[in-house]
Amino acid sequence: MFMKSYHLLAGTLAKRLIRRIVIAASIVMAVSLVSTALVTWLYEKRDLENQFKEVEASYLNIIQSALWENDAENLNIILMGLSQLPGIKSAHIHESGGIRFKAGEKEPDETLTRRFPIRHTYNGKIYELGQLHLEENPTYVAEKMIKEVFVIGLSQAVLILLVSLLMFFLIYRFVIRRLLAIQAHTASLSPDSLGEMMAEDRENPQPDELDDLRKTINQMQNNLHISFKAQEALERKLRQEQEELEDIVKQRTASLRTINDQLKSEIHEREKLQAEREKIIEDLQNALNEIKQLSGMLPICANCKKIRDDKGYWNQLEAYISKHSEAVFSHGICPECAEKLYPEFNPYKKYPIPQED
Repeated sequence: MFMKSYHLLAGTLAKRLIRRIVIAASIVMAVSLVSTALVTWLYEKRDLENQFKEVEASYLNIIQSALWENDAENLNIILMGLSQLPGIKSAHIHESGGIRFKAGEKEPDETLTRRFPIRHTYNGKIYELGQLHLEENPTYVAEKMIKEVFVIGLSQAVLILLVSLLMFFLIYRFVIRRLLAIQAHTASLSPDSLGEMMAEDRENPQPDELDDLRKTINQMQNNLHISFKAQEALERKLRQEQEELEDIVKQRTASLRTINDQLKSEIHEREKLQAEREKIIEDLQNALNEIKQLSGMLPICANCKKIRDDKGYWNQLEAYISKHSEAVFSHGICPECAEKLYPEFNPYKKYPIPQED
């Protein structure tokens, strides 16, 4: 019995459940400890602030009266009592010349010192008697927080451990053990053992999901058993039909091989014709790329002879023709323009150009 329980505990599901319970418990405990530490810190800081306010309200008038009367003995007693309050490390009375009365050792860190001015009103005039310096104990709040966290954390750890063990026992007793039994049964299934149904592990007047799962597995086994019987008959029929089909396939394969050879021949001829067609198209395209011509109606200026393009810009005649044809222009001067522009140097007077008939 012990070995069986150990085997069940060593299962993957049990291990995973234990691991996740431990992780969840650790997270809950960590969040609880952080929350406790934060609450304790804020609570102790608030108590410390209230204590300083209470000192200011209750002790400052007494210190002011004793300081006005120069009652050193009473002042030392008061400062000694203040230095022994929780969270206060030292108490001093400062005047302009330095420390006059003190109780406790003062730390060099001035950031933890609370200062309370001591004033006395006499005959309508306010006299500055000095300052009460109360030095905060830097480790007081931390020590209180650590102590609270330790006590609360230890109690919560024990409580969480007990709750986790109880949860694991209940889950193991009512879920894991039954699941492992179902797993063992399904793992032993084979075509020969499909007729052996899973027995009920206990009488349950109110069936749960695992009982439904067991019934489903039994129904599945029964269906599979019937299916296997039908499958055996079907396989015999399929083997017979497969043999007939193989004969048909052999005949069709021979026919398809002949058709395939014909198709290969036709594809070769078509590829040859396609190559010739592409060569002709390429030659025509090359010839077409070499041809440029001007066609249509061209708007031209009646005076300067500029031509307007499709975008509305006016271009020089030779620039427009060069852009839209293969013509290349060279510049000269006609006889009329030479006579008009250069009458004294007209070359056509010396070398006249013959006129066409």
